[in-house]
Amino acid sequence: MNIYMKNRKILLLVLLTIALTLSGCFNFSGSTTQKPTADTNSRIIDYPEFTLTIPREWDVIESKNFTSEVPPETAIVVRNNVKNDTFTANVNVVKRGLQGTMESLEYAKEVINRQKTGLYNYKENKQELTKIQIGDKSFDTYLERYEGKKDASSDLVDFIQIYAVKGNLGYIVTGAYSPQETGSNISTVEGIVKSFLLK
Repeated sequence: MNIYMKNRKILLLVLLTIALTLSGCFNFSGSTTQKPTADTNSRIIDYPEFTLTIPREWDVIESKNFTSEVPPETAIVVRNNVKNDTFTANVNVVKRGLQGTMESLEYAKEVINRQKTGLYNYKENKQELTKIQIGDKSFDTYLERYEGKKDASSDLVDFIQIYAVKGNLGYIVTGAYSPQETGSNISTVEGIVKSFLLK
């Protein structure tokens, strides 16, 4: 198996493991730095490398609280505090070392192509060119909406992703939710994904 195929399988495993296994297995609050926002219903999760704005009531799960099933590339997971019997909406940030440097848009294309062949029942719902803030500049990337399953017997999950590269590190921010989610929950997941800023 060549290194590209191996990395491709590892990345897919990371994303699916996080999205599918964390949907109902934690009940912690994290100890990251949290800053208030002008909107009293939200808070900013402040990491040394990035920030993420989430609803005040959502759970923050940090790496020190992950089970052994969660891949080490996972930086943080945030999850709706209203649990769902089948799938609880969540957003995760994965940070991976890259073989070399590349633009965020190039990295986005690479990750999207891997997912197309790695998920069961993969269906792209919408792809839009957008900007991602990295430091004091903004760069082109994609905001990708798609659906898929971990395996043939799993439930279908809807995903929304954005991608960024800084130096030799690639970041993938993935929101996941059940197709039965309400519009307001879907908007919340999308808002969290779009709020990601690299310092």
